Amino acid sequence: MSDTTTTSRTAGADASSGVGIRLDGVTKVYPGQSTPAVDAFSMDVDPGELIMFVGPSGCGKTTTMKMINRIIEPTSGTISIDGRDVLSLNPNELRRHIGYVIQQIGLFPHMTIGENIAVVPKLLGWSKKRTADRVEELLDTVQLSGDFSSRYPRQLSGGQQQRVGVARALAADPPVMLMDEPFGATDPITRERLQAEFLRLQESIGKTIIFVTHDFDEAIRLGDRIAVLSERSRIEQFDTPAAILAAPANDYVRSFIGRGAALKRLALIPVADAPLGPVTDAGPVRVALTDNLRDALDLLILHGSPSVPVVDGDDRVRGTLTIERISAALGVEVTDLSARSDGAR
Repeated sequence: MSDTTTTSRTAGADASSGVGIRLDGVTKVYPGQSTPAVDAFSMDVDPGELIMFVGPSGCGKTTTMKMINRIIEPTSGTISIDGRDVLSLNPNELRRHIGYVIQQIGLFPHMTIGENIAVVPKLLGWSKKRTADRVEELLDTVQLSGDFSSRYPRQLSGGQQQRVGVARALAADPPVMLMDEPFGATDPITRERLQAEFLRLQESIGKTIIFVTHDFDEAIRLGDRIAVLSERSRIEQFDTPAAILAAPANDYVRSFIGRGAALKRLALIPVADAPLGPVTDAGPVRVALTDNLRDALDLLILHGSPSVPVVDGDDRVRGTLTIERISAALGVEVTDLSARSDGAR
């Protein structure tokens, strides 16, 4: 997501939904181990931010996240949420106010979907009506309204169960959510749909979210900022997706980006941010201002057109895009491209 996208999402949500998180010198040393699993980790997370932790298996990213809700107790350092030291709070009470979503989902098989979502509100002593209203609201939010409340987990698909897991984490309206590879066990199509639904949901709820993943493309798509972590949760780079793609800090970060960095950057840039050419008559192929530049490039390549019209929400042509103009949006100058293409033909 570009900075523009991040700003609009955060601004559209309730400003009080999320809270700030600070980790200062957080270290975890397991008994019998001389090397820390997490070594002096420090980070400030702004209210309503979606922060992605990316790194290889065993680097400490999940351990770092679990110390925030004290599933794992830190050996040293401080962690605060909304200015409150989490180590001074009762661990069980703390966890009831932090949403937690894991890859295995962890729904209780003997409970209905409605009962699963209602677990934390009941622990907090909510009335039956308030709990029932919240369950109904959340099922509607994750697009599982109707008779889903009375079904059992085994009667749902993997993607539907994952949505219930997100709904359950949101049940008590927590200001913070921790997500540990929540979509990792789903097939690619379901995963993409869940990511899109999650982005839609975050636009309205504006929670502060720490999201662990090993998938850099997922981090680019979802995150406001990405922390690329190496061994012992060392932060190799912590910045927006666009900034990391444009200027990776070192070879380690480049290895996560992989090939096709320019294409990944194009997916973060709205068509509206590109320098448009003169207005022409719109043909059958067109791209919307709200699409991204990768969509526009796909159309140009698939149809072999020198340019593609750009239309607004009222289907009015606002300008045109060419490969040269798309490159310009990346800060790359393409010279004599048309001449080379003509010569090739």
